[in-house]
Amino acid sequence: MFSLSKAQKSGRLEEFIAQEEARGVGPISAEDFDEIAATVIKTPPQDDQTSDSLPRDGSREK
Repeated sequence: MFSLSKAQKSGRLEEFIAQEEARGVGPISAEDFDEIAATVIKTPPQDDQTSDSLPRDGSREK
């Protein structure tokens, strides 16, 4: 038995899928996946959204 990350790194995704299907894990819809993934995947702020960024007008006033 191996993890998804190990399967991905070793190029054994098909084996991982077979392993999980044998455990009774079935497919989910893309919509369900996106909803679940959004709860655990946090994206870093874009360059223009960092706390140190100047406003578009270049001022430092708040």
